[in-house]
Amino acid sequence: MAQKSKGSTESFSPKEHKRATITYWLLATFPLYFIGALLLFQSEDNLPPVAMLDNPPELLASVIIADDGETELGRYWKINRTSVEYRKISPNVTDALISTEDERFHEHSGVDFRAVGRAIINVGGAGGASTITQQLAKQLYTLQLRERQELARANGEDVESGSSGRIGRMWSRLNEKARENIIATRLEARFTKEEIITMYLNQFDFLYNAVGISNASKVYFNKKPAALSKEEAAMLVGMCKNPALYNPYTFKIKNYRLSLARNKGVDPSAISAAEIADARASDSLRALTRRNQVLMQWLKNSNEENSALRQKLTQAEYDRLSKKPLITNYQIVDHKRGIAPYFRESLRNEVTELLNSKKEDGSLVYKREDGLPYDIYRDGLRIYTTLNADMQEHAEYALERHLKETLQPQFDKNNKSSKNWPFSNSLSDDEVKSILNSSMRRSDRYRNLSAAGMSDEDIKRVFNEPIQMRVFSWNGERDTIMSPMDSMRYYKSFLQAGLISIEPSTGFVKAWVGGANIDHFAYDHVKLGKRQVGSTIKPFIYAAGVTMNVIKPGLVIPNISYCVDLYDPNGNPDGQWCPRNSDGSKAGGTISIQKGLAMSNNRVAVYVMKQMGALAGPKTVAKLMRDMDIELLDQDIVPAMCLGSMDLSLYELVGAQSTFVNKGIFNKPTSILRIEDRSGHVIYSAKTVSKEAMNENVAYTILKMMKGVVQGGTASRLRGGSDYGNIAYPTAAKTGTTQNNSDGWFVGLTPDLATGVWVGAEDRGVRFRSTDQGQGARTALPIYGYYMNKVYKDPKIAISTTDFEAPRNYDNSVFNLTDEIIEIEDSDSLAVDIEEIKID
Repeated sequence: MAQKSKGSTESFSPKEHKRATITYWLLATFPLYFIGALLLFQSEDNLPPVAMLDNPPELLASVIIADDGETELGRYWKINRTSVEYRKISPNVTDALISTEDERFHEHSGVDFRAVGRAIINVGGAGGASTITQQLAKQLYTLQLRERQELARANGEDVESGSSGRIGRMWSRLNEKARENIIATRLEARFTKEEIITMYLNQFDFLYNAVGISNASKVYFNKKPAALSKEEAAMLVGMCKNPALYNPYTFKIKNYRLSLARNKGVDPSAISAAEIADARASDSLRALTRRNQVLMQWLKNSNEENSALRQKLTQAEYDRLSKKPLITNYQIVDHKRGIAPYFRESLRNEVTELLNSKKEDGSLVYKREDGLPYDIYRDGLRIYTTLNADMQEHAEYALERHLKETLQPQFDKNNKSSKNWPFSNSLSDDEVKSILNSSMRRSDRYRNLSAAGMSDEDIKRVFNEPIQMRVFSWNGERDTIMSPMDSMRYYKSFLQAGLISIEPSTGFVKAWVGGANIDHFAYDHVKLGKRQVGSTIKPFIYAAGVTMNVIKPGLVIPNISYCVDLYDPNGNPDGQWCPRNSDGSKAGGTISIQKGLAMSNNRVAVYVMKQMGALAGPKTVAKLMRDMDIELLDQDIVPAMCLGSMDLSLYELVGAQSTFVNKGIFNKPTSILRIEDRSGHVIYSAKTVSKEAMNENVAYTILKMMKGVVQGGTASRLRGGSDYGNIAYPTAAKTGTTQNNSDGWFVGLTPDLATGVWVGAEDRGVRFRSTDQGQGARTALPIYGYYMNKVYKDPKIAISTTDFEAPRNYDNSVFNLTDEIIEIEDSDSLAVDIEEIKID
């Protein structure tokens, strides 16, 4: 045997021995050549540019900030990410991360070549070998790829899908690994270890709208990242391996019945409660086990004296912490939640439109360094607004209190016996059916069913079948069973409301409440909703009359029904318009112009229009409104406009009423102070848009007349002893109630604030039966009262309690009552009650 062996060895010639040696070394070093080739032949086009590495981009949420420059009102995001500095991250987080993900983080230069070799041999199957820098590199590469795909889609180009087939996926993963190594090396050359680990933690997606360590701390523990304990840090770091698998919240909300049925290929009804309980219990332990694995790694590195750790974990701590249950304080994150949701939704549209505005040559007015428009969902903008967080809280409180405690219960009691609840008895069955069918066709449910090919008849059948649903109530959401059609009736029975407060001297919006609950009633009743304004238009009618010098506050006239002569487009007489008072009060005696406004007397408003003329009056009022940024429809520029027959938004109305306080100068309502990019550079700064709408003396005259509305007119209950009353400070105001009590309005003016409130149902056919209950003084005024009582008592707001400032050398004699005798025309009579428009 020995001889045979010797003979076999001696059979190799020197040439063959050399060839075998070369082959051996080629095979042994092939992985190195392969790695070198992969690295060498990576195209720079497939790598993030140097500029991107010098300033790594993050999909940052844009932050909305209140007028104090600090209070956060909310965010706009598709990926909810907020960056945080290294010094504001607990050492517990970085120590746990290094111990678990990259023990030699402070020793290598970004790449662990043993890990690369293992990845090649296992074709990426082994996993868990990438350094923190490589993982960051992967995040940046993925981000660049996403940007390119979005740009391609925006240009109408096809976006290439990933490699298919096992070989294709293997080759793709090898290329990705090579790119990660190159990017990691470049990152290490440009940033310190602290900067790299901070970028990684700020980029990582912990799921459930928690991107970055700052948001993860908030979502899972309701803490700042600097306050995370060792076991909390270990739980979050444990998620870095697989945030879906090791998430401490998923098992609480996961639909195990559907998941198990899908895995087993059976009907969901075949899954037992015991199976669901077992699966949930198993998942609940997974995050706990992973947390303890992180703690074990931390203990191991502490015992090995890893110098990268700032804080060690002792055996005693491990024994204690590993036995603790997994306790989270989960916070639901939704861009609609929080303060001023309706304001933020309106602001979203305003900012998006602003940032996409273009110059005459078609180029963008505001653009990023790369020439693309700013994106509020990813560019980390800071939007500084005019909104006052304290006023906003008071406004939301006031609206909810009155609707919940008083108005909705009264409304339900008032309408409970309606034959076609919640609609007025004056509506026919066909009219109600038409309203409900129209609402059905506008619903997402209808559109989805129609898009699925379902016939109209089948869709109606679906809408009339009872199903399980969760609905709104003032005592919290409740689960119930009702048909979608019945749910529409149910939601239409709720009164809606809106409130806006504007600072007259600047036009700055200080408070904005667009509705009762944005989750269930998304429609904004401040800016989007337009309803008949009723008597809140009268101050502008009187202002036009004072401007034309046809009336004075002290002018005393007969309290009779007046008619306005009408003319056709050619100037020929065309009959008369003769409305009557809405409150049922009897005509007779005399009344001053000032008292006519205070008591919202329609006869006096018609008299003012009559004195201005059927043609000149409406045109003068329309011009006045246009100067205050309100463009009326041609059909509204008629004598009947003096009773508020037009539809306006609360936003428009209060912006215009502010002009009386601001000495006749209209300031366009403004919500934005400035917008900064993520680096703090100002990209937009608001400019006040002002215009003189009326003479200063005219504005003060109307303002002084409107004070009479509170002192003894339709808003006198504001001075009364109710919870929303007792407001003794100077206030000018106007109430309004529209046709059939469908809308209630109140506008209150102080030297510092102009505030308007609207109350009504979604459909005008849902309303109070009587004006006594449905008038603006009962529906809208109390909300104003609750709000202003809070504002006056808040020391942080410090609102003025002084009176309005009169113009220099103002002539108060215009308020002196006159003994002038007004000649009554034949058409003006105590008995003329031709047309009724129920507007107070």
